[in-house]
Amino acid sequence: MRVPDDADMDFTAGCLVVEDGEILLMNHSKLGKWLQPGGHVEEDETPDETARRETLEETGVKVEFLEKPDFEAPDSENLPKPFNVNLHNISEDHMHCSFLYLTKPKEKKEATHSHEHDGQKWFSKEELKQLDNIPENLRKAALEAIKQHNQTPS
Repeated sequence: MRVPDDADMDFTAGCLVVEDGEILLMNHSKLGKWLQPGGHVEEDETPDETARRETLEETGVKVEFLEKPDFEAPDSENLPKPFNVNLHNISEDHMHCSFLYLTKPKEKKEATHSHEHDGQKWFSKEELKQLDNIPENLRKAALEAIKQHNQTPS
């Protein structure tokens, strides 16, 4: 899949927040689907900054990135590595290139943008497999995120 010549594309970023074998998802108000917290990358942000900000605003969860850069570069800054980068259609002439980061909760606060969803829930692998209203690409990413997080030493 590539971006068609007559289509436009936005960059988005979000967090796959995993804890105790479960992943945090939100029931998106407008779309009526379970999605990870996230949103559009602002002009003055890097994708990891967007993912962190959106997750805190929407869920009240401050996160720690689990995928760190492999090395340091002396004349630049290496950003956290995305767990997954996905290109998908939003409509016939609009696409999103979405950066997803594997994270764990660091601190939990009051969400400032909870009006953007109809609730949030922690899902187990078994619940994810049975969930109807979730994009298939997110289901696969979420299942893999739980699997990899369970293999990561604390």
